[in-house]
Amino acid sequence: MSVLSIIARRRDALVRAWVRDPTVQVQVESPLVLPRLVFLADPEPDASVGQLGRRRQENVAIIKAPGNADAQASVWVASGYGGYKAAYLAFLREVYQVSATSADLAGFDVDHLLNRARSPQDTSFIRIEAVRSDVNQAWGRLFEAASSNPLFFANQARERRTMSYMICAKLAGQMPMLSPTDQSGIDRLVRYFVSIGLPDAESRSGVESMLRFAYQRRS
Repeated sequence: MSVLSIIARRRDALVRAWVRDPTVQVQVESPLVLPRLVFLADPEPDASVGQLGRRRQENVAIIKAPGNADAQASVWVASGYGGYKAAYLAFLREVYQVSATSADLAGFDVDHLLNRARSPQDTSFIRIEAVRSDVNQAWGRLFEAASSNPLFFANQARERRTMSYMICAKLAGQMPMLSPTDQSGIDRLVRYFVSIGLPDAESRSGVESMLRFAYQRRS
């Protein structure tokens, strides 16, 4: 089982989950709430949350439920925790029995699904996954730089966040639009969302409203 195939399967499983239920979580205030929130649409009585190897649960938490690990297992790190790449590799070892190194992640970044600059507390827990490096860095330079403005209320106060159109696009390897007025970029993202089963009008409204909100405080 290759690391790249695991990354692709996990990406597809999470995208499918979000299409089914837009309340898929990417940030929570504590590992203790993960079993209830991660399996919100279909509560899993057998879900368990615990530490990953010797890492303290106040830094890294893993949640698992019976079934396919692509959809039923995830790893979360405290926003202020710096060892998240090593934690992801440890997650692969524990859940998939794959001994991977950084070399196996060539072309990918292990990153927080929600930009951690948007987390109001270092102790908030954010889900991490592997994302194509060029895509991840492009989103960081463009949309995420705008949406991480500390003046936004959510960046000051909200410790629970759900997956968004932009997070889904980044995870799925879709390049961001260049600016709020990049109509071809917006159209491209809308076509992607339609291809995974979302309505055209709803997708366009979602993308455009997120752009307006993120860039509203830019001169």
